[in-house]
This record gives sequence, structure tokens and C-alpha cells, in this order.
Amino acid sequence: MPAEAPETYPRNLVTSPRPRRRVLIADNSPDLVAVLGEIIRMDGSFEFVGHVSTGAAAVARVRSETIDVLLLDLGLEDCHGFDVLDQLVAAGAVTKVIVHTGHSSGEMKAAAKSRGAVAYVVKSGSVEELLAAIHAA
Repeated sequence: MPAEAPETYPRNLVTSPRPRRRVLIADNSPDLVAVLGEIIRMDGSFEFVGHVSTGAAAVARVRSETIDVLLLDLGLEDCHGFDVLDQLVAAGAVTKVIVHTGHSSGEMKAAAKSRGAVAYVVKSGSVEELLAAIHAA
């Protein structure tokens, strides 16, 4: 019986693994951040790079390092999350911002999207919904 030829693959199909996307959380609830951070770590597609509790710290981190996705609460210690979103858009930041809030208002969602958020996820929603938004960002 003749030996089978080994399978060969075109070079363009062999790729290096996609780098994990870096996720920062801006929220002033340490308990929630601890849970979300663990969920993000467990996903495997993301690198949880930490959290901040103020808008000023969120803007500073996005400006000083590579942050692919910012999970942004609207009720921060020093400002409204929309202020952060406005500053990042004005600065031309490439970071994708997902508003993660307890406010389920359609008006708030529309305002977030019009200000540049790529998604709006209500905190009472499912973990799957949040992860899907991060993956899509």
C-alpha cells in the first residue's frame, strides 16, 4: 500500500494567535469590579488590566497605555461617565467604550451611543450579554 502524502496547508492559513484584548473597568463599586474582573479573566480572549474609580483616572489610563475596551459606569466618583466618553472622543481615542450602568432608560442608551459608545449594557443584564458586547467591540 502506498504511503499517504502528508497534508500541507497554505502559508496564509497558518496564523499567529490573536493578541488578547486589554479591558479596563471604570466603576466605583469594588465588589462588582472584582466579579467582572474574574469573569473577564476566565474568558481567555481578554486581558483584564485593572480598574479605576474616577473619570480622570480612566482618561489618564486610556491616554497612557493600550486599552482596547473600556467598560464605563456612568456614576463615577468625580464625574458622570458621559464626561469621560466626551473627553475620549474629543481626544480621538481608539478605545472602544461600553457603557455598563444600572440605568435602563432608552434615552440614556441613545445618548451613550450618540456620544460614541459602541454598546450599552445594563448591569442587571446577563453575563453573556456583557461578554458578547466586549467581544463585539
